[in-house]
Amino acid sequence: MGLKSMARQFLWMLGILSCFILGWIVYVIVPNQVLDTPPRGEETPPPDFGLVKTGQRIYGANGCSGCHTQVVRPANMGSDIARGWGSRRTLPVDYYHERNPFLGIVRMGSDLSNIGTRRKDPHWFYILLYNPDKIFPGTIMPPYRYLFRKVRAEGKRNPEALPQELTPGVPSELQVLPSPEAIALVAYLLSLDRTYAIETQAKKP
Repeated sequence: MGLKSMARQFLWMLGILSCFILGWIVYVIVPNQVLDTPPRGEETPPPDFGLVKTGQRIYGANGCSGCHTQVVRPANMGSDIARGWGSRRTLPVDYYHERNPFLGIVRMGSDLSNIGTRRKDPHWFYILLYNPDKIFPGTIMPPYRYLFRKVRAEGKRNPEALPQELTPGVPSELQVLPSPEAIALVAYLLSLDRTYAIETQAKKP
């Protein structure tokens, strides 16, 4: 093999390696840098901590995103805003602090992007989780009764207990209380509020 042939092969290998490195930079390094940097002129939502963060994990573990979305569509692409599911369309920056955003798979239930602005009472959510048919008669939503615990009532009834008429089959001497998991999940749902103002145009320096 002559020197010219070896030089030609070296140039070919160098060209292939250069293309690979360039592609890696363009399609991997640069997008990651862009995603890690908040857009100029846009506010980022406040990060979640503690109980809300725990509730987010419970939301994912129970497959809530299988029936509920967290994406408000633009006014010209659906009736989400007209239904009161949000005051504006969802933007990518809304998920800035979320490692695994729950966009949803299909929308069999209402969109939950801003459920915290529509429902303020945690007991409403507890009843929905324990006995969804009492909130929405005929709903296909399954009950999540394993997120609750039955405790013997001793003296005064716990104010956090579900009303007896909403817990059929539970003896009167027992009261149904939300578990720590249910409390965290409801805290997460109450925190869902993406109605803050977002500046979509970059400010001029």
